[in-house]
Parts: sequence; structure tokens; C-alpha cells
Amino acid sequence: MSRKERVYQNMKNVKEHTMVAEETKDFTELENRIMAGRESYRNIPVPEEMERRIREATAGQGAGNRFRIPAAVAAAVALLIVLPNTGADIAHAMGNLPVVGKLFQVVTFRDYQYESERFDANVEIPQIVVEDVKENTGETAESTETVQGEQTEEFRKLQETVEQVNFDIDTVTDQLVEEFKESAELGESYGSLEIHHEIVTDNERYFTLKLSIYRGAGSGMESYKLYTIDKQSGRQVQLKDLFREDSGYLDIISEEIRDQMRALMAEDEMKAYWVDQTDIPELNWEGLKEDQNYYFDADGNLVLVFDEYEVAPGYMGAQEFTVEKAVFEGMLNG
Repeated sequence: MSRKERVYQNMKNVKEHTMVAEETKDFTELENRIMAGRESYRNIPVPEEMERRIREATAGQGAGNRFRIPAAVAAAVALLIVLPNTGADIAHAMGNLPVVGKLFQVVTFRDYQYESERFDANVEIPQIVVEDVKENTGETAESTETVQGEQTEEFRKLQETVEQVNFDIDTVTDQLVEEFKESAELGESYGSLEIHHEIVTDNERYFTLKLSIYRGAGSGMESYKLYTIDKQSGRQVQLKDLFREDSGYLDIISEEIRDQMRALMAEDEMKAYWVDQTDIPELNWEGLKEDQNYYFDADGNLVLVFDEYEVAPGYMGAQEFTVEKAVFEGMLNG
């Protein structure tokens, strides 16, 4: 099985695993809870930029256009939107939706499918929708309506950030699709394009959406883009924003990852990382970047994400390293 096929099969398995609800009673309880509060979720605000793109994309579709908006996007602000690719614990996670807080949802805004003898593409383009969920305090309908209509400055900032992230997702994916289309039209070689998304963090503090990108042209390459939003500040957060400037976090966490690389190579001679290379020292990984891709796992550990070829030879594929919070929590900003 080729690398592209393995990557695609892994992504497909994640989707299939997500769709299987093993805990039926949890889903029933979730359904009852959501239905009981349906009025609170009925009017999720959609950013003006997103509405404009929906109208433009709908107007621009023709019989031969294979870059389309699924019918599901028409329900992007509806009550029962299933969060895609949230992992095996989707029923449990959704069953614990907060009564008060920021409700993040992700929908496949557009998709692009293409297949010929030499070229194939399977692209999902997501968009984030966020709602400020208010607590039902038992106030009159008029007063509750007033409270819900008054967005805080914090939430307005959050909406702006979400719009910026959605715009960046559009820009990145549109460029990749256009490059693929140009190659497919020439038809002189072979090519593949896979873009899928996954929610990897959604806790009280952070939300992270992960774009998985595979580009094949003879050989393939896996890469990622991760978008982390701080729900408290309403801002997009890069790795450098998490830590105090004087903490030395780049050196400390980089050395922790090098130690993990060394341990993995000692356990398995088939594994290779660009560390401690004496013959060609310029190959050695230089360390973390301030904008390195990352996310927090369910236990609050930091997961650093590397594209293919970034820290190891191509046959190793893309890599992730988990750094336990005990290593870095003393260096975090307040």
C-alpha cells in the first residue's frame, strides 16, 4: 500500500470510527438535552464574510463545476450539527456540552472531488462557527432577549478571530486546489490531493482545528496546519504566545523532543531522526520554531506536530511528539 493510500485509509478509519456510537444511552441523553434547549441554539451567528462566500459560491456553480458546496452547509447554523472527526469519544464529549460558554462547531463548507487516470482529489474545506451560549436564568423573555442580543467585546473579538481563521483556511485550500487543477489540466504527470480536518482540542480554554494535507506528485508529502483559539481572550494563539519570553521554552522543549527521538531510535533500528548526525551535521534538526504546529491533548499535555521531512527522512512520514505538562507548565504565561 502506497503512503497516500495509507494516509487516506487512516483518515477514512477515523471517520468511520467517529460515526459508530457505541454508547447508545449517552446519545439518547444527549438528544434529549439538546432538544430541551433547542431555542438557545437556533440562532447561531454566521459571520458576514462567511455568508458572502456562501452566496458567491452558490451563484458561481455550473454544470461542469466540481468544486461545490454540500447541501449540509445550508444547515450550518441549525441545531443538530454533528461535529466531524472528533474521535471515538464523540458521544461522551457532546454529552458534556457546557450550559454557559463558547460553543464551537465545524462544518464542511465546500468540497472538491476529482478523478481521472492520472489525477485524483478528495478535498474537504471546513469553516468554524461559534456561539456564545447564555445561561437560562429564568428571566422574562424580554430581558433574556436583551441579554442575548448584547455581545460582549470579548465575544466580538472571538468572532473576528474565527472569521480570520476561516479566511486563512479558504486561502490555503483554494491555492492548493488551483495548483492541482492546473496540473490536472496539463495531464503530463500524476498527482493527488487530500485535505481533511479534525478537531483535536476543545476544552474550557482552547479550541484547535487540524488540517491534514497530502500532496502526491510521483512521491507524496504530508503536512498540517493547526489553528488554536484561546476562548478566554478570543485570539488565535501561536506556540510563542503560550510561554513567558524569558522561560527558555524553545531550548527546553526541543531538547525533550531530541531525547524522545534518541529513545525511539534505540528501541527500533528502522527509525531515524535528524539528531546527532555527525557525518552530515547540517541535517540535524535545529529545534522548535515560535510558530511550530501544536495542540493540547485530553490530559493537557503539549503535542508538537511536524510535517514530513521536517525532523526525519520521508519514509518516516509526518511526526508528532507529546511533551508532558510537568515539563512546561512552569514556563507558561499566567
